[in-house]
Amino acid sequence: MKVGVGWSTLPSATEAALASVERALETSGPPALTILFTTDAYDQASVLDAVRGSIGSSRLVGFCGAGLLTAEGVFRQAVGVATLSGSELSVRTSLQASMASDPARAGILSAEELGIPGEEGAAILVLPDGFAPGVTEMLRSLYDRLGPGVRYLGGGAGDNLRFFKTWQFTERGVESGAVASASVRGAQIGCAIGHGWKPKGDLLVVTRSQGKRILELDARPAFEVYSGRLGGIHPKSFPEWGMRYPLGTADIRGNYLIRDPVSVRLDQSIDLVTEIPENAVAHIMEGTVDDLVDAASLVARAALAQVASPRFALVFDCISRYLYLGEAYARELRAMRESFGEDLPMLGALSFGEIGGYTDYPQFHNKTLAVGVFGSGGPP
Repeated sequence: MKVGVGWSTLPSATEAALASVERALETSGPPALTILFTTDAYDQASVLDAVRGSIGSSRLVGFCGAGLLTAEGVFRQAVGVATLSGSELSVRTSLQASMASDPARAGILSAEELGIPGEEGAAILVLPDGFAPGVTEMLRSLYDRLGPGVRYLGGGAGDNLRFFKTWQFTERGVESGAVASASVRGAQIGCAIGHGWKPKGDLLVVTRSQGKRILELDARPAFEVYSGRLGGIHPKSFPEWGMRYPLGTADIRGNYLIRDPVSVRLDQSIDLVTEIPENAVAHIMEGTVDDLVDAASLVARAALAQVASPRFALVFDCISRYLYLGEAYARELRAMRESFGEDLPMLGALSFGEIGGYTDYPQFHNKTLAVGVFGSGGPP
């Protein structure tokens, strides 16, 4: 397998796309799979048309994110392309526009088009609309039909924090409110997730919730309880506190699924980025810069250790981690680069939610890092 990576910050959609894909193709040659990341400063259809015109019959999967991650840093306006070639690669793609309106059916139809139920060693890249409700439901339907043994990796599409519209695409075209996905066979792919957040204080029970909204914690108004646990905070400062102190629910192994609070309502309910079920047991979480940077290094090394001959690293890192870390985000990116090794090509996106699992089962995370390392050869 050969891999090429290219990116460009040129202001023209067509010129940025062409510069990116031409740079990638110099190393990979004609690809079997093209991964495309953009940001919302560009006309998405123009980007896709330019890339499609250069990659021949390659399958393509991609989305618009909040930023592009590269070996040279983070770019909030850029186009990035990774091209993977090799006769051993077999790729299928799916683009389901019904994600926002019927997430369960979008998962079912995606699975039918990807067509690899129960196949050990196959990997699925899943790129849903990060603003849409029901991503967890879509993943459940996808998993129910593809079964265990399949690796899942991905992230939610978004924009540059306008929270207005997202875009997802395959070689078929551009959609919004959709889920784009690809199945990859013939490559060894190591996947890992992690975040570095730790529980703070005693547990809480989500006694009333509706989708992405928590109405009550411990049978009292949600913000009253959250604020009290943190010593009292003003509703106007809630976004800052929510970024520093997310919520986490633990599985039976003690792994925490992070949920990102974003706003408080007049009735003292709290809005989250992603759904949380009623009766869930949760903790307020906290994490230092060192905690998050160390977690990034561990995740990168865990994915790398699963591959005998690594060729490419694909990264989905939450936009809220980037915002929380600020200037220190350069440390997180550097920690990943050092763990991968300077010679391993890398491409990633700042995502609105991350997809991966501590087990075979895929989940939708917040404030988390999801990494896939693509390689060839036998077990490491």
